[in-house]
Amino acid sequence: MVKVVKRTPTSREEIVRTARDDEIGFSFLEIVDRVDSLPADYEEYELFKKEVYYLTTEYGTRVGFVLKVVYEEMLRVAEHEFTDLFTKDEERHEIQFRSGLGYDKRNGLLDVLGKILYEKSSLDGVKGWRNEKYAVWVNKKPYVLVERALSGVLGIITYGVHVNGYILDKNTNEIRFWIPRRSKTKPTWPYMLDNIIAGGLGYPYGIEETLFKESVEEANLSKSVIENNIRAASVVSYFYFPGSIDQDKFATEASSIVGEVEYIYDLECSADIQPKPNDGEVDSFNVLNLQETLDALVNKEFKPNCGLIMVEFLIRHGYITAENEPNYLLLINRMHRSFPFPTLN
Repeated sequence: MVKVVKRTPTSREEIVRTARDDEIGFSFLEIVDRVDSLPADYEEYELFKKEVYYLTTEYGTRVGFVLKVVYEEMLRVAEHEFTDLFTKDEERHEIQFRSGLGYDKRNGLLDVLGKILYEKSSLDGVKGWRNEKYAVWVNKKPYVLVERALSGVLGIITYGVHVNGYILDKNTNEIRFWIPRRSKTKPTWPYMLDNIIAGGLGYPYGIEETLFKESVEEANLSKSVIENNIRAASVVSYFYFPGSIDQDKFATEASSIVGEVEYIYDLECSADIQPKPNDGEVDSFNVLNLQETLDALVNKEFKPNCGLIMVEFLIRHGYITAENEPNYLLLINRMHRSFPFPTLN
């Protein structure tokens, strides 16, 4: 697999392809595919058209995807509550919020529906109730607040912050990364590798507020440490859909399609910046060199979207280049997907 080399003891590290990489056609696109394999022409696939509804506002603005199997489960366990909140347009294949409800009533009805789904439905995602809300943004304003555990089954766009923590040795030009291992008790992706800080944008927290909050909660790093060393770096966008649209039957909630936007920060860590587990979500923090990080990416040790965030860092800092990545332009484009729904910004 790809190897790290140095031309001289003090030169910058480089990633080079091996003969084996060329033989098997390795590309960092594999890391993107683990997160988002939904083709650009997904609407042309017959099973998608048959099994996936668009979620829309009362004015017809599309804001999410709802699988037919999820719709049927909501009707099964909470038909009255569902019809209080939504109508269905079979011809347009849309599930629409009812008109005239208003922001507060819409939120209240969705809370009632969500609690019934949590208590009575067979939907696995809803069982991970967080008591945390995500906003659906329309015209730069929150249209409705969705319990985080419902975001997957409603297929809305979600937002988060991710931080890459790194150490750059100025004498050797070698880079290392602070990589946390997720707790074994995490409901999602237990014991996989993560970014030094990561968290969703729960309403009403903004991007920087979330950054500071998660820094303390996950890594025990104070606001002052973050303010003095952090740099806003980039953003990625993708649909979380790791399956194959050619083979997927959209028969279970595992086929849900969720848009995700991650705001990316770089944190250069000096010797006195050492993250520590704080809230039980992180098992341990470890320092990996560049080769160890690449090996972990290739071996699927990272939580999928955290692997994508790491690849984006390696591109932006000039480690993954057009020289060592045969699909360089496509790789960059795939990490910055346009959505058919309105977004926060």
